[in-house]
Amino acid sequence: MKLIYERTPSIERAMLVDGERLLEVEERFIDQLSVGTILEAAVERIHPSLGAAFLTDGATTFFLPIAETLKALASYPDVPTIGQAAVVGEKRLVQVTKEGINGKHHKVTENIRFGGRYVVYFPYGRRQLYSRKLDLVTQDRLSKVFDLTEAEGVLFRTESGQASPKALQEELELLRARARDVEQNRFGQDELLCEQFARRHAVESVTTNDAEAKRRLERLEIPVERHVGKGRMKEALRLDDAIDKLESRVAWLEGGAYVLIEQVETMTVIDVNSGKNVAVKDKGRAADTINEAALYTVMEQLRLRNIGGMVVIDFLRGSKDGQTRLLKKMKEVGARDPRRVEIYGFTKMGLFELSRERTGRSIQDRMVRDGRPSKLAVFSRLERALLDLGAHDGVVLSLPQKWQDGKWDAFGFEVLFIKGEPGIAFFGTAEECQNFVQRR
Repeated sequence: MKLIYERTPSIERAMLVDGERLLEVEERFIDQLSVGTILEAAVERIHPSLGAAFLTDGATTFFLPIAETLKALASYPDVPTIGQAAVVGEKRLVQVTKEGINGKHHKVTENIRFGGRYVVYFPYGRRQLYSRKLDLVTQDRLSKVFDLTEAEGVLFRTESGQASPKALQEELELLRARARDVEQNRFGQDELLCEQFARRHAVESVTTNDAEAKRRLERLEIPVERHVGKGRMKEALRLDDAIDKLESRVAWLEGGAYVLIEQVETMTVIDVNSGKNVAVKDKGRAADTINEAALYTVMEQLRLRNIGGMVVIDFLRGSKDGQTRLLKKMKEVGARDPRRVEIYGFTKMGLFELSRERTGRSIQDRMVRDGRPSKLAVFSRLERALLDLGAHDGVVLSLPQKWQDGKWDAFGFEVLFIKGEPGIAFFGTAEECQNFVQRR
C-alpha cells in the first residue's frame, strides 16, 4: 500500500491507495482539534455522579474521566474521587483521545502520549507496557533498556523487539524533547495525519509535498518521495474525482445497479437498488448477483467515508441460499476491515444488520454543514486550486466575511477578497486583480 500526503497552508490530506484504488482518505485543518491534539484547558465543573470533570479552553468543552487524571495515575491502582483529582478553575494540560460527535464533548486525558516507531512515551505514565505480540523473554530484555524517572512511562510497540538498545534510547530522547516543547508551548499535535496512517497500515512508501512530513516519516524508516515542483502532485490530482464522489449519497455498481447511503444521527441506512440493471428470467439469481456485488461496494464505502456505528442494509429480495452466502462473505470482508466490524445478519424483516467501530467523524460530518459544503470542504477545494495558480501574481477569492481568516499569504502571490459565495472570482497580475476588486 502507498500513502499520498498533501499539505496546503491550512489543510492536510492523507490518501491510502492500493495500486490505483483508493482505500482510505482523511482531511482536516492543520490546527483543528482532533485525536492527539494537546492543549491547556481549565476545569469548568465537576460531575461526581459521572466521576468526571468538564474542562474548557474558552471555546470548546472537554470531558475528563477520573481514570485519566494525573491524580489517578499517581495513586494507581487506587482510584480517588473526582473532587480530589480536580479543582474548579485549575488549568490542566490534556490530550484529545476521542473526537466528540453528535453533540458529545471531546474526551481528553492528562496521560499525554508521544508516539514513535518503537515506543510510545508517556511523560506521566508511571508504567512500562508491552505489545501483546512481544513474548515474555523479549519483554524482560526491553524492561532493562531505559532508565526512567518515577513519573515516566513507555509502551513498547511490536517493532521494538527487533530494535537495538541504541535505537530505542535515541527515539526516547527524541520523544522526550517533543514532550518538553509541548510543555513550554502548552499546545501541539502529537502526530501529522501521515504518521497516523503509517502506524495504522502497512505503508510501503509515501509521496508528499511537505518537508516536515518527509522528515517525520523517514524517522519511521518509510521510503518517502517528496514533490518539489510547482502545482499539485499528479498522484493526488488523479484521486480528486474519487474523493469528490464520497460526498454523494449514491455509489454506482457495474451494470447500472447502485447503493443509496443515508446517514442519520443514530445510524446509517443503505438501500441496494437494481436501477438500470437488466434482469434475467430468474429474478432471484439476478438479485443474488447484484447483492454480492453491492456487498463489496458497501464495505468499501463504509471505510472510505469513515462511517461507524449501527448500519442497516436493505438488500434486494434474493434466494435463501443467496442470503446464506451474503452472511458468510460479509463476515469474511468485515474481518479484513482495519476497524472492528460486528456482523449480526438478517432480521425477520429481511434487513441486514452490522456495526462498525466509530473513529472520529465521517466524510459527511466533516464536509457538509446544514446541507451545504462546510468550511473544511470549501478551503480544501480553494487551496488545492491555488496551488496550481503559481504562475500568476494575484487572485481574487469570493468568500463569506467570517471565512476570510485562512492562511492565504503562503502561496507566493497576492490574495484579495470580495464578499459572496466561495470560489475563485478572478486571477491575473496584481494590478488586474486590484482593478477587478475596485470595479466590484
